[in-house]
Amino acid sequence: MAHPLKQKNVPYNRKTEINQYLKNFKIPFEMKDDAIDLRTMADNYDTGILPLEDIFQALLTVLGPNFKPQAFDYDPSEGVEITWGNGTTINPKFTYINWDEAYLWPIFQRDIAPNHTSKIYSDFNPTCVIVPCAIKFTIKGKVYYCIWDGHHTIQVCRLKGYNRFPVWFIDTDVIADDIIIKAGFDPKTERIEYGCWLAGHNMIRINSRNKRKLHAYDEFMVLLETKDTATVQMNNVLTATGFTPKRNANTPNAFSQIKSGQAIFEMTDDYGVKGKYFKRALQFHNAHWKKAAAELEIWRPMALLYKMAEVEGFAIDAAFDDELGKLFIKIWGDPTSVQLGLKDNYETALHTKGFTNPRDHDQWRVYDAIVNLYNDEIGRIQLPTAQCRW
Repeated sequence: MAHPLKQKNVPYNRKTEINQYLKNFKIPFEMKDDAIDLRTMADNYDTGILPLEDIFQALLTVLGPNFKPQAFDYDPSEGVEITWGNGTTINPKFTYINWDEAYLWPIFQRDIAPNHTSKIYSDFNPTCVIVPCAIKFTIKGKVYYCIWDGHHTIQVCRLKGYNRFPVWFIDTDVIADDIIIKAGFDPKTERIEYGCWLAGHNMIRINSRNKRKLHAYDEFMVLLETKDTATVQMNNVLTATGFTPKRNANTPNAFSQIKSGQAIFEMTDDYGVKGKYFKRALQFHNAHWKKAAAELEIWRPMALLYKMAEVEGFAIDAAFDDELGKLFIKIWGDPTSVQLGLKDNYETALHTKGFTNPRDHDQWRVYDAIVNLYNDEIGRIQLPTAQCRW
């Protein structure tokens, strides 16, 4: 009888593994290091609500074989000793504390910022209070819950009248000796010092090393899908002009410059109407490059041009958009090359002319380059004055 063939170990191939995972879904979605597209993933579910286990499996697929989940048997609510890292310890616990039990030890915390406290206070909502983290010390018989994260939050809660405060805390009295020793401290004489070291490192770990800033795209999509008025209006403009908000500008008609878009959308005309210049600039862009992703330093300076023309009393007709777009394509072609060419025109003029009041931002440099180019090559209508002329 022939022996069955032994299967060879197949090396990990991320693309293959991702494609294999996506076979579980009718609607495919992007899976990359910087983001797994959960919104498109959710289109595969009747409710649009994703099981965390499905996201977990997607995450493991992208992370690869170096990330192996531990046995699924740890219940942190039990408050028992667990093996973690290089030793045994006691897991943190949750409780409510009184105000006279709450302390701060500055050696492992930053200074308090009244302006940040004011900001949290002004935007306070009791449904989104993040639970502060503390470390519990017993010193000369007195208990101290010292906050190492969430200090501004707990102060705002006090301002709002709270008299009991939720905390997620580590109890230094019950941390196992072996983990204190492995950290370089004596559990008999340096338990407090170890607690301070742990709290300080945790404070930095949360607030510096592992803090991920909210991406403008994610913020925009959350506001859009929860029906924020201004965001819905801006998205209506994007849709009407053929663009789709995206995290990156790597797909046709992607609009990824969210923050800049919000700023330009907010520009109002003489009647207080928002979005007028933003919409026309995107219409200009899409009219000449149908499938291209939005190029920031085309649509933004064009929006400024439309605004400044109105301010200075000049009428920019539809024929201007057609003339200028055809000129751009004739000289440079695609939108990326256009904005690079306009920037280069400005820089060349700057070095040859030596402007006494040069522009300090790309949007205005390109704005000036557009005005100069049109005046030199076409000049059919009068445009607003460029600050730097050549």
